[in-house]
Order: sequence, then C-alpha cells, then structure tokens
Amino acid sequence: MALIPEGPSPCSSGAAPAYLKFPNPPPHGMEVETPPPPPVTAAAAAISSVLGDDDLLREILLRLGLPTSLLRAALVCRRWLRHASDPTFIRRFRAVHPPRLLGAYLATSAGLAPRLRFLPIRPVPELAAAARRAGAFFDAFKGSATSVYDSRSGRLLVTTFDDRHDSTRQVCGPLSPAGNTAVVPPPPPPPPIQLTNDDECLIYHYGEFLPDDDDGRSYFCVVMGYSELQTTVYLYELQDMSWVVRASAAAQLPLLPPRSRVMLFDNSKFYMLSATNKILVCDFPSSSISVMELPNGVLNKHGGCIMLSRGDGSGIFLVHVKESQLQIFHCGKDSDNPGNWLLVDYICLRQVCANLDMTTWPSVDGQSASVKICTVGDNARFVFLEMFGAVVFLDITSRQADKVYQLTPEDKELVSVRPLMLIWPPVFPPMKEGCDQKESCTAQTAA
Repeated sequence: MALIPEGPSPCSSGAAPAYLKFPNPPPHGMEVETPPPPPVTAAAAAISSVLGDDDLLREILLRLGLPTSLLRAALVCRRWLRHASDPTFIRRFRAVHPPRLLGAYLATSAGLAPRLRFLPIRPVPELAAAARRAGAFFDAFKGSATSVYDSRSGRLLVTTFDDRHDSTRQVCGPLSPAGNTAVVPPPPPPPPIQLTNDDECLIYHYGEFLPDDDDGRSYFCVVMGYSELQTTVYLYELQDMSWVVRASAAAQLPLLPPRSRVMLFDNSKFYMLSATNKILVCDFPSSSISVMELPNGVLNKHGGCIMLSRGDGSGIFLVHVKESQLQIFHCGKDSDNPGNWLLVDYICLRQVCANLDMTTWPSVDGQSASVKICTVGDNARFVFLEMFGAVVFLDITSRQADKVYQLTPEDKELVSVRPLMLIWPPVFPPMKEGCDQKESCTAQTAA
C-alpha cells in the first residue's frame, strides 16, 4: 500500500495533510510522499547521551548499592555486563558498598539437638527472596542435628548428625537457587608430633574455616597440638577432596588451653586467644609462632568478653565488652610491634540500646556478666551481643541496635550466632560469543 496526500480538509485549516491508502503501486503519474520519521524527543536524546557514555554508566552502576541490583543491571546487555564485571569496577563497588549482611543463623541448645533458625537483619524488599531462601534452607535437614561451624561469603560449613551419631560434613550455598550442597571429608586426623619428654601430655585443638573464594568444595583446617613445653600448628587445605598440608610452624612455647574458642584465620595467619590473656599468632608464610599481648586494661575474665575480627588485609580488630562499654581496638598488619593496639572506637551500650528497654545493668566484680559477644563482622562493622536473655544486633557504623531474638525457657542457652553475608563478588554470567561489545544482547543466567 502507498500513502499519498489528500487535498485540504474543510474542517482542518492549516493542519498537516492526512494520508490515504491506495493500492500498491500507486496510479500512474501520481507522486507519493513518504511520511516524516517520528521526532526524537529531548528525553530520549538525554538518556542516550548519558547511557552511551562509559564513564557516566559506571558511575550509575556504582550507585546501585546492592550486589543483587548490580547483577540485574549486568543482564541488560553485553556492554553493561562488561562494565559491571570489570575487576577494577568490582573493587570500587566493594569499597563504597561493603559486603551486605543478610541475616544470621542462631543455634540454641533446645531438646536433644540444637535448634537452628534464621534471623533476617534489617530486611529490605530487594532481598526478600534471598532471605526466604536462607530461612527455608535447613528444612531439608529436619530429623538431623545440625551445627554451623563457619560462614563466609554466602557459604556455610555444616555438620549433621544422624540417630546413630554419625556425622557428615558439608559445604552449603543456601543463597544459590539450587541450594548447592557438597559433602566433603571430615577434618584430618591429628598429625604425629615429636614430644620433648616421654611423660609430656599433648592436647590437640581444631579450627575449621571457609576460604574467601572457592568452588564450594573446600575449606581450611588448623590443627594445633600444645603441651606444657611446646606448641605446633599445622594448616591443612582440602583440595580435590584430599587433605594437603599447606604449612606448619612449631615453637618451644608453652600454652595453656583456651578459655573459649576465640580464633581467627585470615588465609595466612592464625590467631587464638589463650587462657593466659595472650593471643597466639601463627604466621604460616614464615613458619613462625609468636605471642601478642592484649590491649592495656583488657582482660579475658569470662567467656564472651573478647572477640577477634578480620581487617581485610589491614590487620585485625579486637572487640571487648566491659560493663556497659564496648571497645574496639585495631592492630595494623605492618606494625613494628605486633601488640601495638590502637583504640579506634568506643560505644556506650546504655545509650545505643536505650530504645530496647534494657536499662538495668547488673555488675559482678566490675565486669558485666549479662553482656556477651556472640560474633563480630569483618572490619568490626557489626556485632551480635547476648544481653539479658536477648540477642541484639549492633551496627557499629550507624550506632543502631536492634533486638533480633528473645530467648525462651525452651531455648535453654545460646550456642552460636553465624552471620550470613550476601555472595561476594557476584557470580556474573559468561558473555555470549560472537556479539559486538556495543550491541545490546541479553545475557543468559540460570533461573
């Protein structure tokens, strides 16, 4: 069909000509006028100029805030995917938006088996689906006693016990759509350690830690053998379902058994709080063992008053609670004195928890026995506290506290609190082959 202009209409003076439809081709001798293209609006031009600028696009992506939002933006086209997944941009995004806490798995000693529940922390609509997935993950484990040993970047190191008390170790991904779970070998047997004296008693201590980034089938195991005369530490890594000794260190250093399992592993150093108010430091690259003093005025008087925190390559943090005071110390990685602690923050719990109806602070021998540290986030960004029969989440940066759980008589006692962080870095889909970088092509990902 062809479009030709009609004569002026008696009821549309000065209006643009209408167009009539004629059979194609048009009658002989009749000129055909092609309709003009639709005008490009100013808004469309502005959008094109912004999104077509790589620098502006990266700044827009940087302000998305959540890694889940960044992943959705990367699915728009190949060009957006290329910018969102660029390693330099990923480092900038993490610096502006630290890994996000989704919630925590809380275990209580209720009944014959520990009771495990998921507590969303400050939920937002964008993460509602992820929170539901995390909350329902352990439904498949019903009938088995379950313990969470470690949590790292959206992964869990879990042990389940059946009715015959046989255990199964698993690395789980509760945030993956398929709920990825891999059965892994249990920790290795204690290594043979040569004792100085025949009558010397050797005690082994185990610590299990997930790596920052792996294929979901690996974890580290630190085995420490200590006696009255010496201390030996081995670092094992699970590789291809077999344990491999990565490093070891030994020293003629007596060490008393720890009061509590206050341990920290940052992929190269292992820290453990001892009963002598000192921190054992095992540097695996140099195969050396040393002792770090606690900050001045800090004593490990009762379990739960001290906790260590990783510093993302900047050293370690120590969080200490004394009466209603929460103190945060930092020891730099390159400090000349490994015990050179710097007080970097101080929080009065009476003030930040004033809205939680916890105004009574009983004290025993000058030390609050009703406030314990359950766990601390990396860089000491947040802390979970057990306070007067409740579990309290405290955001160190914003000074905001929330009561997230009230213990009941059925719970008996709080066993552990394991934070669940969003997966970082995001798992981006691979780019499609044979597609130009400027072309808008849909990136595919698993549902």
